[in-house]
Amino acid sequence: MRNYLLFLGCIILLSCNSAKRLHRMMDNLPEATAKECAERYPIKETVEEVFVADTALLLQYETEFQYMARLIDSLLIANCDTVYIDKIKEKIKKIPCKPEVKYIIKTQESTAKLEAVQMNCDRKLEALSQINAQNVTEIHALEFKNSKLKTRTNWMWVIIVCLTAFSFRRQIAKIIL
Repeated sequence: MRNYLLFLGCIILLSCNSAKRLHRMMDNLPEATAKECAERYPIKETVEEVFVADTALLLQYETEFQYMARLIDSLLIANCDTVYIDKIKEKIKKIPCKPEVKYIIKTQESTAKLEAVQMNCDRKLEALSQINAQNVTEIHALEFKNSKLKTRTNWMWVIIVCLTAFSFRRQIAKIIL
């Protein structure tokens, strides 16, 4: 019985291990996690079309229709000549055929892919800044070496001039005196 409980306890403890391990791996590699989520669960782009009718134009249509209806009714009742009918036809030709329609399209971007690219850029930027810091320290070290070499060269020339003057001291003394 005791072995059975021990075996059951081990199974329970080991069953949670993979989930914990997955969470640790996700914490250690957030870029890969975001990339995997972006590939498995992409954000679908949605397109919405919105139709907007010009209300002033629709109101104009309505008033023109009422005006035409009154004219036609009055012409039919009065038995008028063709001059009025021609005027009505000209007015109908001047009215635009349909109201204006505007389309608005809305799209969405995948934030997971954007986050993965941003993390990759941040990592590269950090690597470049480290390389830049190393280059700056190397430049300062080389400048320090260069200044040391310049002072050594100057002292070497001073020593050479002094030794040369010491070697030719008698000839120099004859020229001066």
